[in-house]
Amino acid sequence: MKFLITGGAGTVGRDLTASLLAKGHRVRVLDRDATAFGGVREESLELVAGRLEDARIVREALCGIDVVVHLAWSFSDDPLELLESDLKAHVTLLEASAAAQVGRFLYTSTAVVYGKPLRTPLTEDAPCVVEDARKPFYAIAKLTAEKLALALGRARGLPVSVFRFWWSYGGRIGGRHLRDLIAAARSGRPLRVPEGAGGSFLDHDDLAHAVLLAASREESVGNVFNLATLYLEWKEIAGIVLRITDSSSRLDVVPSAAWDGAAFLADPWDLSTAKAERLLGFRSLFDPLAARRRLEGAIGRCREEMPAAG
Repeated sequence: MKFLITGGAGTVGRDLTASLLAKGHRVRVLDRDATAFGGVREESLELVAGRLEDARIVREALCGIDVVVHLAWSFSDDPLELLESDLKAHVTLLEASAAAQVGRFLYTSTAVVYGKPLRTPLTEDAPCVVEDARKPFYAIAKLTAEKLALALGRARGLPVSVFRFWWSYGGRIGGRHLRDLIAAARSGRPLRVPEGAGGSFLDHDDLAHAVLLAASREESVGNVFNLATLYLEWKEIAGIVLRITDSSSRLDVVPSAAWDGAAFLADPWDLSTAKAERLLGFRSLFDPLAARRRLEGAIGRCREEMPAAG
């Protein structure tokens, strides 16, 4: 198959591109800045520099494409940028994909659309209380993008699927809160985390696995799927950080009712993948121990890439 990956020069996109190429597929990346691929020379990889708001570039990028994976997003919380850039680009891409009659349109959304986890585990029919999200305008825009994709797909005959995930990782993992834990461990400060809170991490190889399943199965069309590889509590993440930094810092696990730290850490983001398992046959490619080791390796590389403590 031939894939168009928008935002393919980002962290997720580069890993997804590498995984699809390794499986023998062809990939065209459309990104504002394709220089992240450096001097990569791969016969099955095409790089197109351009903005999704440019309808001409989008139409040209869709020529010969079987599957679109839409990753590109600004991550802004500015309502005007979300409307004028992200959502405009989203509709432009949807309309052009329908006109090009691509076989699948896979939209990567976010667990942030749930707002707050009101049940555990979170299933796709859980309420999306976007007003209560830690980034409400971002959450509203992402949920709007989901609805636009599904509705336009039905209206234009474009086969659309939506993926939601919480925090993804590949060879590397980012995130301010993780870096804060690493910095605290390096400096000998206590690591404070809330009791009973954590999240469902998604390995980028599992994302590629889900993409290929959804691209080939009719059951994927018109559906929203949670994706995850493993769930870890923050105290487990903190334990990994202490181990990889060889730190003697104290770990303070704070009762949830007394937590006064970052709101991002406060909830159990445990995503159910039962729907993806049932309709797509999705299972993580890794057993829990292997998945944990891969995540630990990514956290270790995050530590290595951080500036030395001053």
